[in-house]
Amino acid sequence: QIADPETCDQMYESLVRIHTNYYKNKYPRLKDTSFTGLTVEDCKMILATDVLKQMEDMKKGTWKKLREKFSAKKPEEDSK
Repeated sequence: QIADPETCDQMYESLVRIHTNYYKNKYPRLKDTSFTGLTVEDCKMILATDVLKQMEDMKKGTWKKLREKFSAKKPEEDSK
């Protein structure tokens, strides 16, 4: 038994509209972009781990890059 059938029907109709993309079809977007202006493909590319690593490397300063490059031990030194 449902206490309030009218409210239940309203909720059901609301869920049906969400499921069928009623408002997406009623109010189509001119461009498929986000608030930043990027497309879905651009966002996926940015979120990829390889691109994130490249961006982190780009953010590093020149001295930090040089310090990391020369502070790392070479494999030949470990064997000596």
